Amino acid sequence: MNLNTEKVHKFYTEDLAVRASVVISTGICREICSIHQTFPLATMAVGRLLTGTLLMASQLWEQQSLSVRLEGSGALGHLYAESAFEGTCRAYVQNPQADIPHLSDGRLDLKSAIGEGVLVVNKNIPFQRQSQMGIVPIVSGEIGEDLAFYLQQSHQIPSIVSLSVSLDKEGKVTAAGGVLIELIPGAPETIIKNLEDKIALAGPLSVRLQRGDNPREIIGEYLHNSPIIGVEHEHPIRYSCRCSMEKVEKTLTLMGKATLAEMALKGENVGVKCEFCGKQYQATVTRIKELLRLLATE
Repeated sequence: MNLNTEKVHKFYTEDLAVRASVVISTGICREICSIHQTFPLATMAVGRLLTGTLLMASQLWEQQSLSVRLEGSGALGHLYAESAFEGTCRAYVQNPQADIPHLSDGRLDLKSAIGEGVLVVNKNIPFQRQSQMGIVPIVSGEIGEDLAFYLQQSHQIPSIVSLSVSLDKEGKVTAAGGVLIELIPGAPETIIKNLEDKIALAGPLSVRLQRGDNPREIIGEYLHNSPIIGVEHEHPIRYSCRCSMEKVEKTLTLMGKATLAEMALKGENVGVKCEFCGKQYQATVTRIKELLRLLATE
């Protein structure tokens, strides 16, 4: 893997009609799926969601971040990914080892594994106490189409989102990446038809990723006939989990006096596992009693 592709690459067309982002996310998808020990269905789902979230976050401003949650009724349960403009990211899937029968042609049935439900996007902006939330129904379960639907419904931005995660026979990620194309406000809507025609001719994104095309080569096959200009996005993609003992204690405190008192009476340390990175924390009986005393004085 050429490490300089492990970041989001941003472009716009000279006619100011379209802006686009491309990411080759093979490395980060492998890392996160290794942490969660995912089976193929979960690997594909969390890889696509993480890739799409990275693309959307790259269009924010500095110190902003967003999270995307799929609350589906399928075997995978809830999926979650978050990313900051600066490239830090993390993700998880509720049931990483879920498995259901393949489709008749042998493909993984991602739509059924996700099921019906909603897609929830939270945008976090510095110095704002509450995040900006958008909720739309899951329309396909293929994730790329669901993210495009969200952008259209919540931001009135005609968009095309193409995501791909390819696996080997053992279910390991061999190539992953994605493309986000957005029509800039004021651009002729006829350009969307031109883009759709170009994408149809471009062929599967998975093929381009597996043969090692670079981001500029990939986006060149998607955009209409206007010169493409690159925009520097210097932040590398990197996994980052913000868990800490302080946050564990805050969570315990939010559970209330009655729950903490019950924990103290049992006389047992409380173990907590981070659902993102798997790190184990332990709250001792002594510390639980201290937290209970602090609550009592408030």
